[in-house]
Amino acid sequence: MHDSTNYEYAMTLYLKGLHYDPGNVAALEKFINSSLAWVSQNPKVKGPTKEQVRQVSARGTTEKYLTNLLEWGARGLDWHAGLKAMEAAAKLELNEAAYWIGQRVFLRMNQDPKARKDAYVTLMELFAKIGGWDLAVKAGDKAVSMDFTDQKLAAIVRNMSAQATMSKGGYEKTGTVGGFRANVRDMAAQRAKEEEDRIVKSEETLDRVIERALADYQSRPTDVAAIGKIARLLLERGTPADEKQAFDILMKGFDDTRVYRFKQQAGDIKLRVAKRKLGSLKEAADQDPGNAEKADLYERARKQYLEMDVEEHIERVAHYPTDLSMKFELGRRLFDLGRYEQAIEQFQIAQNAPGLSGAVQNYLGRAFLAIGWVDEAVDTFRAALNNHPSQGDDLGQNLRYGLMIALERKATEQRLLPAAEEALKHAQAIAIQNIAFKDVRQRRESLQALVKSLRESQA
Repeated sequence: MHDSTNYEYAMTLYLKGLHYDPGNVAALEKFINSSLAWVSQNPKVKGPTKEQVRQVSARGTTEKYLTNLLEWGARGLDWHAGLKAMEAAAKLELNEAAYWIGQRVFLRMNQDPKARKDAYVTLMELFAKIGGWDLAVKAGDKAVSMDFTDQKLAAIVRNMSAQATMSKGGYEKTGTVGGFRANVRDMAAQRAKEEEDRIVKSEETLDRVIERALADYQSRPTDVAAIGKIARLLLERGTPADEKQAFDILMKGFDDTRVYRFKQQAGDIKLRVAKRKLGSLKEAADQDPGNAEKADLYERARKQYLEMDVEEHIERVAHYPTDLSMKFELGRRLFDLGRYEQAIEQFQIAQNAPGLSGAVQNYLGRAFLAIGWVDEAVDTFRAALNNHPSQGDDLGQNLRYGLMIALERKATEQRLLPAAEEALKHAQAIAIQNIAFKDVRQRRESLQALVKSLRESQA
């Protein structure tokens, strides 16, 4: 979504992912990149929209963290909002994420001549809380430089500086009973953490990480963080046995904790396995095109998969009734299954979802066409195209193409020359931008013939 410049929707998707894995710094960084792109695209916006806030607002420490992240990102990394996001991350013990946020907060504060001592003290205390002694000292030094009379603060910073030196050198446990062995254990723990944080892991490394995570999970099988971590790592390795084990762990986690996202992730695994089997059936049917039995087997399996997918999303919408993007996803699946009127209901509710309006209206127009409501389809496509910021991007071309199809059908059924002429203009506009777009070349030729026929009949 970020690559397609739909930054607002990309922000929503990254926040949804962080809801499942709040400590994922790679996803946090991508969320911030999309946020900055969205702010650049909408310079007059002074923060998140009400709909964006509604997508993440709920009770709970994780939800508060996500809300604070949204405020920070949508305000262009304003350091006041960043401090709140860092504090929320620290409360969740997301130390790596809190440190990552704090680095950027510190940079923005240093660029703001209005930043005061109290803010730097708060930042210092947050860095100290998560063990980020190096930046705790730097923030403390900045605060001291603003008030040299505060000797108590200066002493705190000196102590932190000593702590930072010991932590960096690994000396703090040496000299105690078992101190050297403790340092060795710390080094082993650090190596384990580094292995876990690597984006690309070797097979051997991933095996070790999973073994440690599984032991952690077995020691506290009802802990939400432990459940989420072992499931994520098993899916990262991704063997069929891993998928089954992750599914079982997630379903047990849901039964024990009643945290619905575990059941949702288990549902994703079930759908992934079913889709893989469906792909094998399609490949077999494609390789033997004359075999009616294989084609029928694939078609029945495809319908079963779509029905399973729809049922899964009906349940999700019931659990997240205010999440408009989920209603859109349910609508898409109902559309694919041919249940167009039910799809229309979902699309009409989801039209105001942040960053999704154009995509929703594209499907809504197609659904109207599928049930024969041609005028409603024309109005829907036209409004969506007029409101879309760029008619030349992929979504803009799809909206124009949908309007062209609806107008062509209206012209054919009602014998209306103006509709045919407008449809032809849209076909020509698409062809000028991208002659290889779908079947626009053939559509242009058929519309030319339709316009000619209608003109002759009205002459």
